[in-house]
Amino acid sequence: MRSLRRDRHAPRDRAARNSLVHMSTMSGLRRTTVEVAALAMAVVLAACGSSEPDDASADDPSAAPADATEVAVSAFEFGYELTAPTEAGTYTFVLTNDGSMQHDLVLEGGADGATAIIGAGETDSFTATLEPGDYTLYCSVGSHRSQGMEVTFTVS
Repeated sequence: MRSLRRDRHAPRDRAARNSLVHMSTMSGLRRTTVEVAALAMAVVLAACGSSEPDDASADDPSAAPADATEVAVSAFEFGYELTAPTEAGTYTFVLTNDGSMQHDLVLEGGADGATAIIGAGETDSFTATLEPGDYTLYCSVGSHRSQGMEVTFTVS
């Protein structure tokens, strides 16, 4: 014969037992939700923090290397105004958007670099070391390059 032992704290009717199962499932769901939230928070905090120093020169022209020569570039629809470098060296290209549309400045030719796409009245910069050779500055927004936002120059 099998001994039937009943926990005196266990519910006696089926509805009560089902509600207990439902409550334990819910507490498991709550625990899982809390665990997922804690994991998400840890991921967010890890992404925000960094032991690497900030690269301030990408956004702040005043943080460019001391030996860099500044090249002021004015962007407008559809062209650039600047005095292009002719000698090898380190240059900080400072783009000011004097137009009404978004623009950027991309350098290609070995010493690649680029600004962010900026709106009217905004400024951004990048620093590049140019060796002797041919370089092109252009706007990568839409068809701006084919509409004339391209400057080619030679560094000797």
